[in-house]
Amino acid sequence: MILFADALTHVYDEQWLGPITKYQILAVVAAVIICALMIPLARRVATGEPVRGPLWNALEALLIYIRDEVARPNIKSGHDHDHHAQGAEHAHDHHGHVVAATHDPHELADRFVPFLWTLFLFILVCNLLGMVPFLGSPTASISVTAVLALIVFLVIHVSSLQRLGLFKYVKSYIPQLKGDNFIMTLFLTVLIVPLISVIEVLGALIRAAVLAIRLFANLFAGHVALGVILAFAVGANGAFNAGGGAAAVVMGTALSMLELFVAFLQAFVFVLLTSIFLGMQLNPEH
Repeated sequence: MILFADALTHVYDEQWLGPITKYQILAVVAAVIICALMIPLARRVATGEPVRGPLWNALEALLIYIRDEVARPNIKSGHDHDHHAQGAEHAHDHHGHVVAATHDPHELADRFVPFLWTLFLFILVCNLLGMVPFLGSPTASISVTAVLALIVFLVIHVSSLQRLGLFKYVKSYIPQLKGDNFIMTLFLTVLIVPLISVIEVLGALIRAAVLAIRLFANLFAGHVALGVILAFAVGANGAFNAGGGAAAVVMGTALSMLELFVAFLQAFVFVLLTSIFLGMQLNPEH
Protein backbone atom coordinates (compact mmCIF):
# COMPACT_ATOMS: atom_id res chain seq x y z
CA MET A 1 0.00 0.00 0.00
CA ILE A 2 2.88 2.38 0.82
CA LEU A 3 4.61 1.63 -2.48
CA PHE A 4 1.35 2.20 -4.33
CA ALA A 5 0.88 5.55 -2.61
CA ASP A 6 4.46 6.60 -3.42
CA ALA A 7 3.96 5.78 -7.10
CA LEU A 8 0.86 7.98 -7.21
CA THR A 9 2.31 11.07 -5.54
CA HIS A 10 2.46 12.84 -8.93
CA VAL A 11 -1.31 12.42 -9.33
CA TYR A 12 -2.38 14.31 -6.23
CA ASP A 13 -2.28 18.04 -5.57
CA GLU A 14 0.00 19.32 -2.82
CA GLN A 15 1.20 22.57 -1.33
CA TRP A 16 4.34 23.96 -2.97
CA LEU A 17 4.60 27.55 -1.73
CA GLY A 18 2.81 27.94 1.57
CA PRO A 19 -0.93 27.67 0.88
CA ILE A 20 -0.36 27.75 -2.89
CA THR A 21 -0.72 24.28 -4.37
CA LYS A 22 1.06 22.54 -7.22
CA TYR A 23 -1.92 22.65 -9.56
CA GLN A 24 -2.49 26.36 -8.92
CA ILE A 25 1.10 27.11 -9.90
CA LEU A 26 0.91 24.84 -12.95
CA ALA A 27 -2.31 26.52 -14.08
CA VAL A 28 -0.47 29.87 -14.04
CA VAL A 29 2.46 28.26 -15.89
CA ALA A 30 0.00 27.02 -18.54
CA ALA A 31 -1.41 30.54 -18.94
CA VAL A 32 2.09 32.01 -19.30
CA ILE A 33 3.02 29.42 -21.94
CA ILE A 34 -0.14 30.22 -23.91
CA CYS A 35 0.56 33.96 -23.77
CA ALA A 36 4.17 33.38 -24.88
CA LEU A 37 2.89 31.45 -27.91
CA MET A 38 -0.20 33.42 -28.85
CA ILE A 39 0.86 37.06 -28.43
CA PRO A 40 3.70 36.90 -31.00
CA LEU A 41 1.49 34.86 -33.34
CA ALA A 42 -1.38 37.36 -33.06
CA ARG A 43 0.93 40.29 -33.70
CA ARG A 44 2.36 38.64 -36.79
CA VAL A 45 -1.09 37.75 -38.16
CA ALA A 46 -2.34 41.30 -37.47
CA THR A 47 0.44 42.79 -39.60
CA GLY A 48 -0.27 40.38 -42.45
CA GLU A 49 3.16 38.82 -42.17
CA PRO A 50 3.11 35.10 -43.05
CA VAL A 51 3.59 32.65 -40.22
CA ARG A 52 6.94 30.84 -40.33
CA GLY A 53 8.37 27.94 -38.37
CA PRO A 54 6.97 24.49 -37.59
CA LEU A 55 5.68 25.46 -34.13
CA TRP A 56 3.65 28.46 -35.23
CA ASN A 57 2.43 26.73 -38.39
CA ALA A 58 1.22 23.77 -36.32
CA LEU A 59 -0.44 26.13 -33.83
CA GLU A 60 -2.15 28.09 -36.60
CA ALA A 61 -3.37 24.85 -38.21
CA LEU A 62 -4.86 23.71 -34.89
CA LEU A 63 -6.66 27.01 -34.35
CA ILE A 64 -8.02 27.15 -37.89
CA TYR A 65 -9.29 23.59 -37.51
CA ILE A 66 -11.11 24.53 -34.28
CA ARG A 67 -12.70 27.51 -36.04
CA ASP A 68 -13.67 25.82 -39.31
CA GLU A 69 -14.49 22.28 -38.20
CA VAL A 70 -15.77 22.78 -34.64
CA ALA A 71 -17.11 26.29 -34.00
CA ARG A 72 -18.69 27.20 -37.34
CA PRO A 73 -20.53 23.90 -38.02
CA ASN A 74 -22.01 23.76 -34.50
CA ILE A 75 -22.75 27.43 -33.75
CA LYS A 76 -24.95 28.70 -36.56
CA SER A 77 -26.72 32.04 -36.80
CA GLY A 78 -30.16 30.63 -37.49
CA HIS A 79 -32.81 32.88 -39.01
CA ASP A 80 -35.21 33.82 -36.22
CA HIS A 81 -33.13 35.42 -33.49
CA ASP A 82 -30.08 36.91 -35.13
CA HIS A 83 -30.63 40.67 -35.05
CA HIS A 84 -27.56 41.25 -37.17
CA ALA A 85 -29.01 39.07 -39.90
CA GLN A 86 -32.30 40.98 -39.77
CA GLY A 87 -30.46 44.27 -40.23
CA ALA A 88 -28.49 42.96 -43.19
CA GLU A 89 -31.32 41.34 -45.15
CA HIS A 90 -31.79 44.37 -47.45
CA ALA A 91 -28.65 46.45 -47.87
CA HIS A 92 -28.91 49.54 -50.09
CA ASP A 93 -26.40 51.56 -52.06
CA HIS A 94 -26.22 55.39 -51.97
CA HIS A 95 -28.90 55.57 -54.73
CA GLY A 96 -31.36 53.57 -52.65
CA HIS A 97 -31.15 50.43 -54.78
CA VAL A 98 -31.24 47.04 -53.07
CA VAL A 99 -27.90 45.24 -53.20
CA ALA A 100 -26.74 41.84 -51.99
CA ALA A 101 -27.02 41.13 -48.28
CA THR A 102 -23.79 41.64 -46.36
CA HIS A 103 -24.49 39.32 -43.45
CA ASP A 104 -21.74 36.85 -42.65
CA PRO A 105 -23.28 33.43 -41.82
CA HIS A 106 -20.31 32.71 -39.54
CA GLU A 107 -20.62 35.94 -37.57
CA LEU A 108 -22.25 34.32 -34.52
CA ALA A 109 -19.79 31.43 -34.39
CA ASP A 110 -16.80 33.72 -34.82
CA ARG A 111 -17.81 35.66 -31.71
CA PHE A 112 -17.11 32.54 -29.65
CA VAL A 113 -13.99 31.38 -31.50
CA PRO A 114 -11.54 33.26 -29.20
CA PHE A 115 -13.25 31.69 -26.17
CA LEU A 116 -13.03 28.20 -27.70
CA TRP A 117 -9.41 28.75 -28.68
CA THR A 118 -8.54 29.80 -25.12
CA LEU A 119 -10.32 26.76 -23.69
CA PHE A 120 -8.59 24.38 -26.09
CA LEU A 121 -5.09 25.75 -25.55
CA PHE A 122 -5.43 25.98 -21.76
CA ILE A 123 -6.73 22.42 -21.42
CA LEU A 124 -4.14 21.10 -23.88
CA VAL A 125 -1.18 22.74 -22.12
CA CYS A 126 -2.47 21.62 -18.70
CA ASN A 127 -2.79 18.07 -20.03
CA LEU A 128 0.71 18.12 -21.52
CA LEU A 129 2.27 19.38 -18.28
CA GLY A 130 1.45 15.97 -16.85
CA MET A 131 3.91 14.45 -19.30
CA VAL A 132 6.79 16.36 -17.67
CA PRO A 133 8.53 14.45 -14.85
CA PHE A 134 7.76 15.66 -11.31
CA LEU A 135 4.94 17.91 -12.51
CA GLY A 136 1.30 17.01 -13.12
CA SER A 137 -1.85 17.88 -15.04
CA PRO A 138 -4.05 20.48 -13.33
CA THR A 139 -6.93 18.99 -15.33
CA ALA A 140 -6.51 15.78 -13.32
CA SER A 141 -8.12 17.70 -10.43
CA ILE A 142 -11.92 17.83 -10.26
CA SER A 143 -11.77 21.36 -8.82
CA VAL A 144 -9.99 22.65 -11.94
CA THR A 145 -12.32 20.93 -14.40
CA ALA A 146 -15.35 22.04 -12.33
CA VAL A 147 -14.26 25.69 -12.67
CA LEU A 148 -13.78 25.24 -16.41
CA ALA A 149 -17.26 23.70 -16.70
CA LEU A 150 -18.73 26.56 -14.63
CA ILE A 151 -17.15 29.12 -16.95
CA VAL A 152 -18.60 27.30 -19.97
CA PHE A 153 -22.03 27.13 -18.26
CA LEU A 154 -22.04 30.88 -17.59
CA VAL A 155 -20.87 31.76 -21.11
CA ILE A 156 -23.56 29.56 -22.67
CA HIS A 157 -26.48 30.82 -20.62
CA VAL A 158 -25.51 34.49 -20.33
CA SER A 159 -24.96 34.58 -24.11
CA SER A 160 -28.31 32.88 -24.65
CA LEU A 161 -30.06 35.43 -22.42
CA GLN A 162 -28.45 38.27 -24.35
CA ARG A 163 -29.37 36.78 -27.72
CA LEU A 164 -32.90 35.54 -27.02
CA GLY A 165 -34.09 37.82 -24.23
CA LEU A 166 -35.50 36.61 -20.92
CA PHE A 167 -38.91 35.58 -22.28
CA LYS A 168 -37.62 33.49 -25.20
CA TYR A 169 -34.86 32.04 -23.02
CA VAL A 170 -37.38 30.75 -20.48
CA LYS A 171 -39.72 29.65 -23.27
CA SER A 172 -36.94 27.51 -24.77
CA TYR A 173 -37.27 25.19 -21.76
CA ILE A 174 -41.05 24.85 -22.12
CA PRO A 175 -42.20 22.51 -24.91
CA GLN A 176 -45.27 23.38 -26.94
CA LEU A 177 -47.48 20.26 -26.91
CA LYS A 178 -51.05 19.97 -28.17
CA GLY A 179 -53.31 16.95 -28.11
CA ASP A 180 -56.03 15.81 -30.52
CA ASN A 181 -58.74 16.81 -28.07
CA PHE A 182 -59.28 18.94 -24.98
CA ILE A 183 -58.62 16.12 -22.47
CA MET A 184 -55.33 15.16 -24.10
CA THR A 185 -54.25 18.81 -24.34
CA LEU A 186 -55.07 19.30 -20.66
CA PHE A 187 -53.12 16.17 -19.74
CA LEU A 188 -50.10 17.29 -21.71
CA THR A 189 -50.23 20.83 -20.33
CA VAL A 190 -50.69 19.89 -16.69
CA LEU A 191 -48.41 16.85 -16.41
CA ILE A 192 -46.11 16.31 -19.38
CA VAL A 193 -45.01 19.89 -20.11
CA PRO A 194 -43.84 20.62 -16.51
CA LEU A 195 -42.06 17.25 -16.40
CA ILE A 196 -40.22 17.90 -19.67
CA SER A 197 -39.35 21.44 -18.53
CA VAL A 198 -37.77 20.09 -15.34
CA ILE A 199 -35.83 17.54 -17.40
CA GLU A 200 -34.61 20.29 -19.74
CA VAL A 201 -33.36 22.40 -16.82
CA LEU A 202 -31.66 19.37 -15.25
CA GLY A 203 -30.17 18.55 -18.64
CA ALA A 204 -28.47 21.96 -18.78
CA LEU A 205 -26.91 21.30 -15.37
CA ILE A 206 -25.97 17.73 -16.27
CA ARG A 207 -24.22 18.86 -19.45
CA ALA A 208 -21.95 21.12 -17.38
CA ALA A 209 -21.26 18.28 -14.94
CA VAL A 210 -20.42 15.96 -17.83
CA LEU A 211 -17.79 18.40 -19.10
CA ALA A 212 -16.11 18.53 -15.70
CA ILE A 213 -16.26 14.82 -14.88
CA ARG A 214 -15.20 13.34 -18.21
CA LEU A 215 -12.10 15.55 -18.47
CA PHE A 216 -11.09 14.90 -14.86
CA ALA A 217 -11.78 11.15 -15.07
CA ASN A 218 -9.80 10.60 -18.26
CA LEU A 219 -6.73 12.51 -17.08
CA PHE A 220 -6.81 11.15 -13.53
CA ALA A 221 -7.28 7.55 -14.70
CA GLY A 222 -4.36 7.81 -17.11
CA HIS A 223 -2.00 9.10 -14.44
CA VAL A 224 -3.16 6.46 -11.97
CA ALA A 225 -2.51 3.71 -14.53
CA LEU A 226 0.97 5.11 -15.23
CA GLY A 227 1.70 5.28 -11.49
CA VAL A 228 0.65 1.66 -10.99
CA ILE A 229 2.87 0.52 -13.86
CA LEU A 230 5.86 2.37 -12.42
CA ALA A 231 5.23 0.67 -9.07
CA PHE A 232 6.06 -2.65 -10.75
CA ALA A 233 9.72 -1.63 -10.77
CA VAL A 234 9.84 -1.80 -6.95
CA GLY A 235 9.69 -5.12 -5.14
CA ALA A 236 7.77 -5.91 -1.97
CA ASN A 237 10.86 -5.16 0.15
CA GLY A 238 11.39 -1.77 -1.45
CA ALA A 239 14.34 -2.89 -3.60
CA PHE A 240 14.54 -2.41 -7.36
CA ASN A 241 13.05 -5.30 -9.33
CA ALA A 242 14.88 -5.85 -12.63
CA GLY A 243 12.07 -7.80 -14.30
CA GLY A 244 9.41 -5.44 -13.07
CA GLY A 245 11.57 -2.47 -14.06
CA ALA A 246 11.94 -3.69 -17.64
CA ALA A 247 8.21 -4.31 -17.88
CA ALA A 248 7.50 -0.90 -16.37
CA VAL A 249 9.73 0.85 -18.94
CA VAL A 250 8.05 -0.87 -21.90
CA MET A 251 4.50 -0.50 -20.61
CA GLY A 252 5.14 3.02 -19.30
CA THR A 253 6.49 4.17 -22.67
CA ALA A 254 3.50 2.73 -24.50
CA LEU A 255 1.07 4.30 -22.02
CA SER A 256 2.88 7.64 -22.24
CA MET A 257 2.32 7.65 -26.00
CA LEU A 258 -1.34 6.94 -25.35
CA GLU A 259 -1.43 9.73 -22.75
CA LEU A 260 0.01 12.14 -25.33
CA PHE A 261 -2.83 11.26 -27.70
CA VAL A 262 -5.38 11.55 -24.87
CA ALA A 263 -4.05 15.03 -23.98
CA PHE A 264 -4.98 16.32 -27.44
CA LEU A 265 -8.16 14.26 -27.68
CA GLN A 266 -9.66 15.41 -24.37
CA ALA A 267 -8.92 19.08 -25.13
CA PHE A 268 -10.64 18.65 -28.49
CA VAL A 269 -13.63 16.78 -27.03
CA PHE A 270 -14.15 19.43 -24.33
CA VAL A 271 -14.21 22.21 -26.93
CA LEU A 272 -16.37 20.17 -29.31
CA LEU A 273 -19.00 19.53 -26.62
CA THR A 274 -18.87 23.19 -25.58
CA SER A 275 -19.56 24.32 -29.15
CA ILE A 276 -22.42 21.82 -29.49
CA PHE A 277 -24.00 22.98 -26.22
CA LEU A 278 -23.58 26.61 -27.32
CA GLY A 279 -25.29 25.92 -30.63
CA MET A 280 -28.16 24.10 -28.92
CA GLN A 281 -28.77 26.91 -26.43
CA LEU A 282 -28.37 29.80 -28.86
CA ASN A 283 -30.69 28.23 -31.46
CA PRO A 284 -33.40 26.41 -29.46
CA GLU A 285 -35.68 26.28 -32.50
CA HIS A 286 -33.24 23.83 -34.11
